Parts: sequence; C-alpha cells; structure tokens
Amino acid sequence: MPDETYVEEREFTLRIAVRCAFPADYDGEADGYAWWSEVEPATAEIVRAAVAILARQPGARVRPANRGRPASEEVTLLVERAP
Repeated sequence: MPDETYVEEREFTLRIAVRCAFPADYDGEADGYAWWSEVEPATAEIVRAAVAILARQPGARVRPANRGRPASEEVTLLVERAP
C-alpha cells in the first residue's frame, strides 16, 4: 500500500470588480473597454504584492495554479507550506 500524505486545504478569495459608468448615449463596448487599460497594470501589481507577502511566511512556497481561466481575468495562487 503506498504511503499517502494527508493534505488540508482552505481557500481565501479576494475578488475585485472594477466598474466604469457612462452617459446614457454611450455606444456600448465599441471602444474595446479602453478604460480598462488604465486599471489593468494595477492588477499585476496586486498579484506581485500578494505573492511577495505570502512568500514571506515561514515554510511557504507560492506558485500560480490557474485552471481554465486566462490570467488576465483570474489568478489563483497556490501556497504550499510545511507544518
């Protein structure tokens, strides 16, 4: 019988929804979400900060673990640590 390791897991979710309001005569998404280009660099900075903070924890190893969603929409970080 193989030696199986017992693993506990919990999740913590930080969801950031960014909105931009437009006047009633706005023509929809014709501009390709141009306003998002001003916000998107901050998302990469938030991810870098989260990785740095988590990696400072004793015994922690942080790695990306996205499953099926592009990193431009969602980032999953897997923090593995020794007890």
